[in-house]
Amino acid sequence: MSSKNIVNAALMVAVAVIMVLIGAYVPPLFFILFFVSVPVSVVIVRSGNLLYGILTTVLIFIATFLFTDIITASIVAALSAIGIAMGYFVKSGSTPQDVVVETGAISLAGFVVLLYVLKIFGINVISSILNDYQQIGNQILDIYKNSSNEAYIRSMMSYTLETIKTLMPSIFVIMIALIVIANYMLLSRIMAREGMVKKLPPFMFWRMPYMTGWIFIGALLYQYFVNSSVVASNLLLLLSIGFTISGLSYVKYFMTKRFNVNSLISDVILVALFMFPITFSLMTLLGVIDTSMNLRRFT
Repeated sequence: MSSKNIVNAALMVAVAVIMVLIGAYVPPLFFILFFVSVPVSVVIVRSGNLLYGILTTVLIFIATFLFTDIITASIVAALSAIGIAMGYFVKSGSTPQDVVVETGAISLAGFVVLLYVLKIFGINVISSILNDYQQIGNQILDIYKNSSNEAYIRSMMSYTLETIKTLMPSIFVIMIALIVIANYMLLSRIMAREGMVKKLPPFMFWRMPYMTGWIFIGALLYQYFVNSSVVASNLLLLLSIGFTISGLSYVKYFMTKRFNVNSLISDVILVALFMFPITFSLMTLLGVIDTSMNLRRFT
């Protein structure tokens, strides 16, 4: 083992543990915990050896367990595994898009296996999440108890809980996708000077694959004219989010190329378009049109 690689791995373990402690004990900064895979990827990319990444993950797990608890340590280990996969695909020469897709696919498969393993040991993660939402709903109902709106609030909370239960698979997929993309973007920024990790294409060039448009239309027709199924509902949610991002991407392209709008201003506009239901739906429709026609050709 190279002493340089050992020192680098030790530094990255220290960085990862600091990130874990901040995420675990400083509630406003909890999101830092989700970037713990980046130090693991850095170790693999710099050393070119998967073994260093695995050893780094083991040390991070042990340190996290000592400073926090087994649940947090398990979450950190799972996030570190994302870093192992990402580092491996980067070193294998995959394109940035392929690294994100391949890492996301492996992470999703690993997540499903983890859920089943935990279930064998009597820990049902999905039921725990739904129970938490139920308790939140009950607390809200207590606030409106004996009020004129109690029946409406009760109906709304029941509908929300059923919707979450139905869409839980796609929610997990979206969560994993966001974690993988965010971690890769941070990794590419950190490693930019070393030129070892390529950046993803600029956001204004992001587009959904052509075939997804037909899949979306097919799922939509099936949902409304044949049968409302869990599979179709989750597929529609995933594709809707994808097309909305594609629509926002085109708006970014249009503002930049046509009007040379400042990047910060355009980003604020995109966030506003994403936040409001009406503009969100319009962006979804625009994304479907852009996927089928490639509107950038006419801009």
